[in-house]
Amino acid sequence: MNKLSPELLAYIEEIGLYHEQQGASRIAGRILGLLMVTEGTLSAEQIATALQVSLGSVSTNMRLLLQSGHVEKKSITGDRITYYIYSENALEREFLASIERVHSLKKTIEKGAQIQDVNENEIVSKRFVEMERGIEYFLDSLNELLNRWRTQR
Repeated sequence: MNKLSPELLAYIEEIGLYHEQQGASRIAGRILGLLMVTEGTLSAEQIATALQVSLGSVSTNMRLLLQSGHVEKKSITGDRITYYIYSENALEREFLASIERVHSLKKTIEKGAQIQDVNENEIVSKRFVEMERGIEYFLDSLNELLNRWRTQR
């Protein structure tokens, strides 16, 4: 692996901060950022060295990234080291995760809309109806976006 330029290092950190704001760990985001800007595969040791983090931290976060589908394992015949690469389906996984989050919000809003106190207050009840309509519109848009993405790939 070639030495990373200061500009690439800053970008990797920015990706880490973005993922931290989304509820993931900053290290996981930095790993994703590194893999995004790397053409080939990297071993856990190479990742730890490039990001100046512990091998244990890479291992812990790599399990999460593999589970989420953002990263894939690769092996090389005759080599006992496991390598990692940014998944070609990572963006689609982001779309699906967004849809899942909005579905979760929808269920929460629907539950609130069933509460008697909400139904008895006209202003509050209308608020819930509007939120439900907005969420449906948003879900339809996200699903359409995902389908367009899949078609254009």
